[in-house]
Parts: sequence; C-alpha cells; structure tokens
Amino acid sequence: MKSLLVGLLCAFWRVQGDVPAKCPEIISKSRWGARLPLEVEYALIPIQYVVVHHTVTPTCTTEAKCSELLKNIQNFHMDEMEFHDIGYNFMVGGDGNIYEGAGWHKVGAHTYGYNSKSLGLAFVGNFTENLPEVVQLEAAKKFLECGVQLGELDEKYKLLGARQVSSTQSPGLKLYWELKHWNHWSKTP
Repeated sequence: MKSLLVGLLCAFWRVQGDVPAKCPEIISKSRWGARLPLEVEYALIPIQYVVVHHTVTPTCTTEAKCSELLKNIQNFHMDEMEFHDIGYNFMVGGDGNIYEGAGWHKVGAHTYGYNSKSLGLAFVGNFTENLPEVVQLEAAKKFLECGVQLGELDEKYKLLGARQVSSTQSPGLKLYWELKHWNHWSKTP
C-alpha cells in the first residue's frame, strides 16, 4: 500500500512539475544532446540497489564540456558495445549537475546481473587516484536523497561500488573508499 501511495505521489509531482525540495535539477537527455534509445525496458520501483561507477574519462566543469563527454560515452555504448542507450541511469558531472542517462525506473546496462534491480550512477571522470570535486560528491548525495523522496529508490536501498558486484576497478579506488562513509553503504550486496 505504501509503495502504491508513493508511486501516485511521484506521478502527481511529475504531472504538476513539482519536485521535493532536496532534489537537484536534472539535465535532461534532450538538453545534453543525447540520441534516442533504440529500446526501453522498465524497472520495478522502488529500486533496491544503487551501483556507483566512474566513466574513466576526463572530468568536466561546464555543462557544455559534460554534454560533449556524455555524447561520446553514449556513442561508444550504443555503437561499440551495442547497448540500446547510454548504460548509466544518471551521471554526475564535475560541474555539480546531474545528467539523465537511461533515467528513472528504466533498466540500464551498467552492471551485469544488477541492471534490472539497480540504478547505475556514474561520476564523470577517473577516480582511481583522486576524489571527485566536493560539488560532485554533494550533488550525488542530494540526488540519492531525492530518489528516496520520489519513491524511485527504496528507503533502505544498498549503495555499492561496481567492483563489489562485477570484475571492474570502477568506481576507482579513491571514490570507492569515499563511498564507504556514505549513508546506505553496504559491505555486501
């Protein structure tokens, strides 16, 4: 019953154009110049896991630079990896903006075995040796709080680094150690 009520509230917020106070602006796919997805698969909400990645690209500090990087990532995912869209649900730019990828309640292509039950959140940059900028970290935290408020993320979702559930170095060692201090961090999936 509670999830039905939250779902109805989320639908109301979307129709009314209102979002909870803690939600950051999300740069839409059309605004950053994304291609249309070839196919869309929907996920059941609320989502139980958030899997954090890094893009292993340069960082970006303006919307224009972030948009350019994201278009390149989407092209690589769709043209080379044969994904139906950019693999991540959302990305966090070094400019402190959240960028829409596959989006809310959609299945991404970011972590084999977890795509249908997780939200893939990627930090734009390479965070093996350095942490993301504070503005990037704070934007991600606000975004995750927003996901709970909207009913997209379960109130008790588990936060994981991609390396915990896949053979990868993502989200980079420095960011991985940082995530261990965040709310919802989980040692085990």
